[in-house]
Amino acid sequence: MNLPMSPGMIERKKTVSQIPYISYYSIYKATAFLKPFSKIYCPIYNICDDEFFVYYPLLLFIEAVIYEADMEVESNQKDGSLLTQTSPWDSRKRIIQSFLKEHNLEHNTIVNKLEKVTEFVKLENKLVTSEKVTHEDVIRASELRSCDFRVVHSALVQISGKPYRSEIFDLMEPREVLIEFNDDLISYKKDMAASNYNTYWMFQKLYGEEAHHYLKAEIDRYKNLFEEKLKRFPQEEQEIYLVTWSRFWQRFPYLSDAELIRQVALEGIEKTHD
Repeated sequence: MNLPMSPGMIERKKTVSQIPYISYYSIYKATAFLKPFSKIYCPIYNICDDEFFVYYPLLLFIEAVIYEADMEVESNQKDGSLLTQTSPWDSRKRIIQSFLKEHNLEHNTIVNKLEKVTEFVKLENKLVTSEKVTHEDVIRASELRSCDFRVVHSALVQISGKPYRSEIFDLMEPREVLIEFNDDLISYKKDMAASNYNTYWMFQKLYGEEAHHYLKAEIDRYKNLFEEKLKRFPQEEQEIYLVTWSRFWQRFPYLSDAELIRQVALEGIEKTHD
């Protein structure tokens, strides 16, 4: 098991661990991310709460740095700073890589997923600033946008010493996209007021008043994709995933109805937490 360095192990030269890179707001956002994350991913690897909280500071730092970059990228989009559209993320990516190296957690699986964030930042900027978007780009952005799940997931596997199983990452990707879809429905009005990227907004650019029907079709596709992939797992493992999968649909039943999807986006609902 690779654990973060204790203070006595850190060299006198200032390391990433000793430099303040993150704000309270990004810590708050990262905490809101990690709470449901732990409930979904810890059962998969049989990680108890006490064990997860040993890893929590490292995972929190990674996700908070990603949020810091996201906030600056969004600010640049509003200011029209297109020439620097990826530089906020590029600098934060180096911080995360240095942090992982400092704690002996650097691994190709994490590095590769960090590169997907770079791809998303470029594509998001294109979609936000362009009047003309394509369905393929919007769907690609949706899949890339949830890559912070995969970054933190990879870090959890690495720090806990669990075996890396690519089939688990492949299975979870459709579910992660559905989580992003749902979050964007709930935050639609807020995102529009702030001129931030939002998936439902992109579907409106494409399909106007029919946006909710096209988004519902994609929700169904990802739902079916997850369930088909799950069938490849042994029955005992399937049961682990089905517990949180069933809970997801119980909490967000409106995702199964196109008119309710539209209603949630345009009228809003109170966002609940487990």
